[in-house]
Amino acid sequence: MIRTLLLVAAVFAAAPALAESPAVKPAAPAKMATEAQRLDLNSATVEQLSGVKGFNKTIAEAIVKARPLKSVEDLTARKIVSGDVLTPVKDQLIVR
Repeated sequence: MIRTLLLVAAVFAAAPALAESPAVKPAAPAKMATEAQRLDLNSATVEQLSGVKGFNKTIAEAIVKARPLKSVEDLTARKIVSGDVLTPVKDQLIVR
């Protein structure tokens, strides 16, 4: 009887901890990457550039050949990528 009471007490004591589950947060809007997290177009490798959404190996190689770049917008000015490709990823890139 005492064992049963202890078991029941333990279950009730642990219930709030067991009931708590990690809150599922709704997807936050895309945040602008901090300067340290941005990919530098003048020093990134072809592999790193190929990992950018919308960039393939050909685009990555064209960026490397076009160095040094003065700004991220040079990618569209030099017709390496279109504005439609650059706009979604522009805040992930930097030119140092």
